Amino acid sequence: MDRNEELFQVSSMFRALLKNISQDWNKTSAGKYNLTFPQFQVLYVLKMRGPQKVSELAEALSLTPPAITGLTDKLFAEGYVQKERAEDDRRVVNITILDAGLEMIQKVKRDQKEMIQGFFDILSEEDIQHLKRIFSLMLSNIDQHKG
Repeated sequence: MDRNEELFQVSSMFRALLKNISQDWNKTSAGKYNLTFPQFQVLYVLKMRGPQKVSELAEALSLTPPAITGLTDKLFAEGYVQKERAEDDRRVVNITILDAGLEMIQKVKRDQKEMIQGFFDILSEEDIQHLKRIFSLMLSNIDQHKG
């Protein structure tokens, strides 16, 4: 099998894994927390990276700015994030996670521990470290090509 075919297979498998994790989330957590997986992802990015512009969140999550606006409107309504227009450019909206959003992440992480462990239980500690290294390398390569 040639390299392009191999890479296509890896990419397809990765998308399938993410889809399964998202579907499992929607079955077990969406109703419990009144929070979709993409909404949780927005909160998590804000926790890890600090305040972000809508465009930065869109890029980080591979979504469109209008999709991010929809997600953050719901998070704002729940009191999880703050939205502020930039003073120098009123078109730019900055999103900041609030304490309630941080508390929701902690709740979800506690409750989701079992589900996430279920996906990764079959992997050895060494395999998990390899995945972390590989994903870090790929993500930093993507970041370098964007800048």
